[in-house]
Amino acid sequence: MRELSHPIVSGMRVYPGDPEVAIESALRLDRDGVDVARLHLGSHTGTHLDAPSHTVAGGRTTGAIGLDELVGDALVVHLDGLAAGQRYGLAELAAALGGELPERVPPIVILDTGWAARFDSDEALEHPALDPAAAAELVHRGLHVLAVDTLSPDPSAGGGAGFPVHEVVLGADRLIVENLCGLAGLPERIRAGFFPLRVDLDGAPVRAVAFD
Repeated sequence: MRELSHPIVSGMRVYPGDPEVAIESALRLDRDGVDVARLHLGSHTGTHLDAPSHTVAGGRTTGAIGLDELVGDALVVHLDGLAAGQRYGLAELAAALGGELPERVPPIVILDTGWAARFDSDEALEHPALDPAAAAELVHRGLHVLAVDTLSPDPSAGGGAGFPVHEVVLGADRLIVENLCGLAGLPERIRAGFFPLRVDLDGAPVRAVAFD
């Protein structure tokens, strides 16, 4: 089993405008007889799940998402050589898969841009972004969970671009997982699982794993 999620720590990278992460002691063993930490963070901290309600009015919240939707067969697409801010689409996906995108994709599609290595740097905001038309085609071919190693499948820098991939995927009542890591070397076909906190919200941090 391989870990695919970033650790949650005070001061870690968050999406611009999201709550900062702070973890501090609430109770102490030497003073109170137990150790208890106080967590301050947003629902989209670190490696996390976007529920449809994140961008879709009236969309499903995390409480309506079954675990069976978040565990299953996955296609891993290793996209080498993408430039900062590049919009990649079906051509790049097909090339990364040897020239052709499968007619039907597994329910989980994982996109490895290599940008997880930049998660703790300012370059994280300049990540490549998926073409909304490619997202729509993946949904058409069977995608249920789009998982990326970037802050978002949409651009995070510059502002004003909106969230077109979110609109496509979450608008179709599918799901998005963001900020994966540890994808290098994974085979093209795996089983993956994303296990969110049991809260009923617009999103939640997840423990993401690739099964042996």
